[in-house]
Amino acid sequence: VEHYGALTYGEAMDRFEEIGVLSRSAFNSAADEPKISTRDDMIAKVSQPMAQVPPLAAGLLTSHDFNQGDAGKRVKKDVMRKHMTRVISEVMDSDPKVVYIGEDVEHGGYYLVTEGLAKKFPGRVIDFPPDETTLLGAAMGFSQVGLVPIVEIPYSKYLDCGADMFYELAISNWLTNAQRPNGMVVRIQGFDKGVFGGNFHTHNMINHVPPGVDLLCYSNGTDYVRGFRNAVAQAKNGRVVVLVDCTNLLNLRHLHDKDRGWETPYPTNQDEFMSFDNVRRFGNGGKTLIVSYGNGVVTALRARQNLVEKKVIQSEDCVDIIDCPYISDIPGGLRDALSIGQYEHILFSDICKEGPGSNVLSSYVVGLQKEGILPARWSFVAAPRAYNPLGNVVTFLNEDDVSEAFVRLTSN
Repeated sequence: VEHYGALTYGEAMDRFEEIGVLSRSAFNSAADEPKISTRDDMIAKVSQPMAQVPPLAAGLLTSHDFNQGDAGKRVKKDVMRKHMTRVISEVMDSDPKVVYIGEDVEHGGYYLVTEGLAKKFPGRVIDFPPDETTLLGAAMGFSQVGLVPIVEIPYSKYLDCGADMFYELAISNWLTNAQRPNGMVVRIQGFDKGVFGGNFHTHNMINHVPPGVDLLCYSNGTDYVRGFRNAVAQAKNGRVVVLVDCTNLLNLRHLHDKDRGWETPYPTNQDEFMSFDNVRRFGNGGKTLIVSYGNGVVTALRARQNLVEKKVIQSEDCVDIIDCPYISDIPGGLRDALSIGQYEHILFSDICKEGPGSNVLSSYVVGLQKEGILPARWSFVAAPRAYNPLGNVVTFLNEDDVSEAFVRLTSN
């Protein structure tokens, strides 16, 4: 920044002409740059290329290793929240450029995901005031100087407060011709099923997905760890990756009764990454498929058991469930599963609200139909288009919703 006191007329004119020369030079340089001439060129500029990470064995993961440790060994299992804390610590321990910022994160955050991390990484876990615009703006600055920010938004509805800044950081790669990306990971909490705080703390709409943003929602701790490693790798490469965390899953232990079926082992091999194309299939022989993500996977698994108990289907083998964490585009693993023509019916089960501008799986339907791999018999079910009350879960997608949609689909 230059500061001038009193100038003579001649000094002012010299400075004016100097600025004119610089401006003309900058204009001519911009005019000589190659121009975007095709749609593909324009699309390619919305984000940085994908970072290459060590792939898992297949795009379509199975449920067989879901509750198993390394090489099937018996290991300690834990809830998703504990794994989240551990993987954040892992990536911060491996790279001093990774910083964690958010509201009250030095004391563990609103859901204790950062518990103990401020003490372990002094100066790198930083509290911000409750101002999402400032928080996201600071993350942009951190990224521009070479740091890798992980940003915690305490409740998903609060992203509305920083929406303009969020769109600014997302568009930067395109606006600067890929010269100024804002690589970062944004963790959005307080999403979907819960009884605390009402609609503003249990928001289940995803309405901010600008081009170039990678959006994910994991259903379990094991996949979260592998996916988080990938998210950080993509952020280091300049991409904006948003992880939406379902409140109901953070401390969930049991899938059915007291089976501890949703506790999973921590993948200790730090070379294990879950790419955006990886999906996980529960079952491998059904003629009907339920597609979901996040808490919707648990809901679908419980609905499948209910269908067996009500004798609607003979066994759980009749219905497969595919968990698709990557929800900003169709993951390759889902394409692979549908391309072989195994499924006669597909039910898309979305935990977001039905209707325009609020859910994500409807874009799957459009894309798969366009690609010609969507079976003729499919249906869509989502949470009702209503606000969520305090102390009640009546407005969230539940097992009965999924079961009833299944019956309607398969009986027609």
